[in-house]
Amino acid sequence: RERMLDGTVEIDHFHLGGRPRINPDDPPPGRGRKGLPNTQKTPVMVIMQRPDDVTPGTPAGDARAAVVTGLSLRAAARAAEAQIDPDAYLMSDEATAFIALGENYARHDTVKHSSREYVRDAVHVNSVEGFNSRVRRTIAGVFHHISPQHADLYFHEIGFRWSQRVITGQVVWKSRNGRERMKTMWSRVPPALQLLQVFRAATGRQMRRSPDDGIIVKSAVAVFG
Repeated sequence: RERMLDGTVEIDHFHLGGRPRINPDDPPPGRGRKGLPNTQKTPVMVIMQRPDDVTPGTPAGDARAAVVTGLSLRAAARAAEAQIDPDAYLMSDEATAFIALGENYARHDTVKHSSREYVRDAVHVNSVEGFNSRVRRTIAGVFHHISPQHADLYFHEIGFRWSQRVITGQVVWKSRNGRERMKTMWSRVPPALQLLQVFRAATGRQMRRSPDDGIIVKSAVAVFG
């Protein structure tokens, strides 16, 4: 059983897959949630524990991702109940399933993206959305295409790289319109110390030696950190 995520936990989703080939006899596929169930994209649920603070040396928070059958409350609850501690402080956007899911936890706050609200004091889902963007960029630039059946294996690699970081400090970052905000700076964990995370995630799982003398950890849920 995985360690339950506690503290401040962000939850979000994204879709795998590109635009389907157009068949003039089929209905329009739509985009995102609006297009379901006609869209051929695969929904993925991502849960991330936010770092406790921004003190130099603080590691990145654990993150977990899994392909889900849909974006209903039942699917979201099934993915979250085994991963998030009931005493956690949950943060999400205004998706209906996430709002209902928040009743199962000690605290829950949302940001309303439909009203162009992205940060309200410490309430945001920018950390988990940053990981979602990393997955999309990696697929587009490196893998080009991944199948839903093997998506968890790709999540493992992308997520492991994401989690192997520590905070080194903060700097003032200025946007194009002149607004200033504090930006967290990160550094990679030394490769020798990364093995600790590999074997911690392998507890209770099957391990196999790969053809190229690497290590394969078999898991149904992608676990990072």
